[in-house]
Amino acid sequence: MRKHIHTMYLASAFLMIALSMISCKRHSEISLKGNDIQTLDNTINLSEAQIQLANIKVIQVDEGVFSFNRFFTGVLKVNEESAINISSRATGRISKLFLKNVGEIVNKGDSLYQFYCEDLVAAERQYFTLQSNNWNYNGKYEPSLALENRLLLLGMLPSQIEKLRKDGKILFAITIYSPVKGVVRSVNIAEGQYVRSGQSLFELADGTKLWVEAQVQPDELGILKVGMQSIISVPDAGNRSIKSTISFINPSLEQGKNVTVIRSIIDNPNGKLYPGMLALMHIQSERSRCIVVPASAVIIDKDENIVWIKNENGSFSERKVVTGMESDDSVQILAGLNKSEYVVSSGAYLLNSEYILRKGTVAQAK
Repeated sequence: MRKHIHTMYLASAFLMIALSMISCKRHSEISLKGNDIQTLDNTINLSEAQIQLANIKVIQVDEGVFSFNRFFTGVLKVNEESAINISSRATGRISKLFLKNVGEIVNKGDSLYQFYCEDLVAAERQYFTLQSNNWNYNGKYEPSLALENRLLLLGMLPSQIEKLRKDGKILFAITIYSPVKGVVRSVNIAEGQYVRSGQSLFELADGTKLWVEAQVQPDELGILKVGMQSIISVPDAGNRSIKSTISFINPSLEQGKNVTVIRSIIDNPNGKLYPGMLALMHIQSERSRCIVVPASAVIIDKDENIVWIKNENGSFSERKVVTGMESDDSVQILAGLNKSEYVVSSGAYLLNSEYILRKGTVAQAK
C-alpha cells in the first residue's frame, strides 16, 4: 500500500529547499503572517506556487465499492482431523513390517505387518478342535461363536477364519491389513519388537482431503471470517483452481512470530497432491459500499493513520482516521472522514514532512 516511501522522503528534501527559495526567507525569519508557510496547531498554509511545486492534489471524499482481495502463500498439510491410530490387538512379536517410512501411501486392505501371538495360536487351535467335533457344519453353537469373535478381535479376517475351519491350517504369523486409505504419519515399531495389547503401532491420515494453511498478519484478521470463500492453486500441480472455504482461523499468534494461521480444506481424490507442496490461497470478500480513499492519502505515523484535509480557507490540516480493509491502491475509512470533505491524494508525505520540519523550526525560534 505504501510503496516508494523512501523516494518520497528524498523528494521532501528537495521540496524543503524549493519552498525556502520561494518564500525568500531564512528559517530564522519565519513569520506566522501572510502567505508564507504557517504552522499553527495541526494546520499548515501553502501558497499556490508551493502547492504546484509539491504536486499536491486533493480529491473529494465519497463512497466507493470496495472488496478485500489478497493472495496468501501457504503449504499443503496432512488433515490432522482424519488421523487414525492403529494399535496392537494383543501382546506378541512383530515378525515383519510392510510399511517402514513416513509419507508412504496406503490403500485400504494393504498389508501393514505380520504378527505372532501365542494367544492367537491357542485360540486358533481351540476353534478348529470345536469345529472338528461339530458335525453340523451348517450351524454354529455358542462356544464356537465365542471363539470366532475372539479370533476377529485378535485381528483375523472372516476369510481366514473360514479357511481355518475348513483345512485346520494354523496361522502362526497373522497379517494385519489397513482399515483405511491414507498417508503414513508415524511408524512406532520395528521388526522383531515385542508389543503390548493396545500399543500404538502406526498413525495414518486420510489423503483424500488435505489442509491448506497460510500465514496472515494480525491487522487482516478483522476482514477474514470462517466460511469465506478461498480459491486454492498449487503451482507444482498445474495451478488448477480449487474452490474451498476458510475452515479455521487460529485465535493466537504463532510463537515468536507476528503472524497467525488460517486454514482451508481441499479434496485430493486422485492423490496427486502431497503434504509439503507450496499453495496459493486467494481470498476476496464481498463487495460493499463505503468511504474509500487512495492508498497514497494515508500516512502511518507512530501506529496512527493520518490523512491531510484541505480546509475551506485553503489551509491543510492533519486528521487521524480509522482504516479498515486495504487493497493495492485504496483504503477503506471506517471513521474520521465525512463525504464532501477534501483529502490530499498526492503529496501527502511531502506535506507531512514539511509540517514536521516547520513545526520544529518554530518551536526552536520560540
